[in-house]
Amino acid sequence: MKAFGSIFSVTLILLACISSSLAQRIMVESAYYGAPDRGRNVTADVQRFADYGEPFRVSNDTFRMDPAPGQTKRLVVVYGVGGRRIRDSVNEGDVFYFRGGGYADAGPGYHRRAIQILDAAYGTRGRYANVTRIVQNFVRIQQPFEVSNQTFGIDPYPGVTKRLKVFYSRNGARRSQIYVEGDVVRL
Repeated sequence: MKAFGSIFSVTLILLACISSSLAQRIMVESAYYGAPDRGRNVTADVQRFADYGEPFRVSNDTFRMDPAPGQTKRLVVVYGVGGRRIRDSVNEGDVFYFRGGGYADAGPGYHRRAIQILDAAYGTRGRYANVTRIVQNFVRIQQPFEVSNQTFGIDPYPGVTKRLKVFYSRNGARRSQIYVEGDVVRL
């Protein structure tokens, strides 16, 4: 009888875990990648990322196609999670985060109580790329990262040494820091 009670308890706990994870399942209604006049339906691709709740970089490489060559593209996604319907969009080159899916639940810029990334730019000589979300993600998971084209997925000025400018708030005080390409950042 004791063995039955233990098996029953374990089964109930597993069912509770499964049902709570299903309640937070992200269901992608639609996803469109491209320019206003030319684009493609990428719903199935985005749903695969949603199944794991993973953020991903919006790019031609991610979707294995370029629906509007030479034009600036944007990803527009409509999805449901936890009974909410959410519409989000990000520019090509930025990282898409599912709200309610575990990565962006705390709100933009929040990572730890002590530090909040306000802005991050990578480049030099007036050619900078906004890499704020990428830096926020590294800080959120408390992972050091190298300042490099590979880390940010872009080379805003080929052949020239780039810098990472990070503006952040630590314990309420605003600060900034500059890192040179090749440096390892630990925030």
